[in-house]
Amino acid sequence: MSRNPGIAGIHHIGITVTDLQASVEWFTSVLGAEEVERFDIGPMSKAMIRLGDVTLSLVSHGPAGIAGPFDEHRVGLDHLSFAVPNAGVLKTWSGRLDDAGVEHSGIVAGAMGSLLAFRGPDNIALEFYTLG
Repeated sequence: MSRNPGIAGIHHIGITVTDLQASVEWFTSVLGAEEVERFDIGPMSKAMIRLGDVTLSLVSHGPAGIAGPFDEHRVGLDHLSFAVPNAGVLKTWSGRLDDAGVEHSGIVAGAMGSLLAFRGPDNIALEFYTLG
């Protein structure tokens, strides 16, 4: 029996946010995401957004949400890294983040390419990373 019976890729990545509307606005205006769908499941509200081939589910847990800032040192998500084809695209993103007033690391060498690190509206660690 196969140890991996048919995983084709990642369907979506769910990220808990404090303010769903503010997060959707940030991801669409700053990163150029497209909002695909929004729905409620009990007290939970979700917005599905697409960035290229990546689908994120931004989730607000309503009254069941636990207050407090994101911290990559806590067990759970450390960071989310978006692949970009080359350093030229990183430079374009650097300018776009500058234009949006988003602080970032500048383009730096990573273990497997170059990267540009920044944070989203809930302080979630994000980065653009070159392929290869």
